[in-house]
Amino acid sequence: MNRLAVDPACRPPDLPALHAQAFPMLTAAQIECAAPYGEEIFAPAGSVLLQSGGQQAAFHILLQGSVEVLESDADGGMQSLLVHRDGEFTGSLDLFTDRPNAVTARAATDSRLLLLTRDALALLLQAERPLADIVLRAFMLRRIGYLRRRPYGGAILRSAMGVGQVDPVLDLAVIGGGPAGLAAAAYAASEGLHTLLIGGSLCDAEPPVALALPGFPGTTTGLCDDGLLRRAEAQSRHFGSHVMPRRMATAFDSASYPFRVWLDDGQVIEARSLIVATGLAEDGSGEANTAWLDGCLDTDELGRIHTGRAAAGSMQARAYESSQPGVFAAGSVRAGAVPQLLAGIGEGSAAVRFVHRFLDASAH
Repeated sequence: MNRLAVDPACRPPDLPALHAQAFPMLTAAQIECAAPYGEEIFAPAGSVLLQSGGQQAAFHILLQGSVEVLESDADGGMQSLLVHRDGEFTGSLDLFTDRPNAVTARAATDSRLLLLTRDALALLLQAERPLADIVLRAFMLRRIGYLRRRPYGGAILRSAMGVGQVDPVLDLAVIGGGPAGLAAAAYAASEGLHTLLIGGSLCDAEPPVALALPGFPGTTTGLCDDGLLRRAEAQSRHFGSHVMPRRMATAFDSASYPFRVWLDDGQVIEARSLIVATGLAEDGSGEANTAWLDGCLDTDELGRIHTGRAAAGSMQARAYESSQPGVFAAGSVRAGAVPQLLAGIGEGSAAVRFVHRFLDASAH
């Protein structure tokens, strides 16, 4: 069996050079464009806008004043991370997941802000492409900076191999390199999972892949023009997620564990869990790219994967988990998913939490 061996080396990006893109200052025209989607609020100095561990899902554009972002330290105190100034905005990719807030944001001075709910932000980003590029790029780069300070998010590496050795069995294989797959790989690797992304960046395909995303202007390749998806892929690599951009999955063996996935070049990978994020066919039929699964999972008539309680034979009914425990689906390949860019990013990152639960349970 031609089993894949992966090189653990990775090179971090030049973070100082990306600071301006991670913390952009919106122009007056851009703020005016966003204004109809939100409401202006006044926050007295010291008032909390977002609470660490809470579930508030709000996006703020600072019109006047200053907002401090803090995190809890090991002693239970609060440590200042940064201060936002006029024209900057708060928020992260966690806005599109059900994860609790990682940080606290509070007004450092009396401040005026434009407040957008999660739904309002999604509408804004769907309607205003230039703002979508700025905001999504900033979210991804901020996560790089935040997690670089804690490279594995506090998680313990699951591999039992010694220092300098590479466990040939992956913790997670992510199949599909669109928004859901890229987000899943970045989150998983940042949280300490030995991760491989099959499919890599759609931006590097020859010829370029034109994957339409209903609810978002243009196509996925449109987001490649200024490198948004390439940055997401670089983020995945930075945290140790190995990327194979030109490979495709051709077969899946669910009868063995760890699972086996065959690639189009004859290689075989072994993984303790899978996230399938292969999206829909490009011919407009609405059919999912799941033929390579060869009927191993419960799907609807279009090949979209049933998950959770809707999956036949599912006993534990974890969110995003298919009829095969340990195999998850995210993005438009999942039955019932909303085929939108933001929803795909949210599902890919949210699914990783349930991968952790599966791996924790299987380890015991």
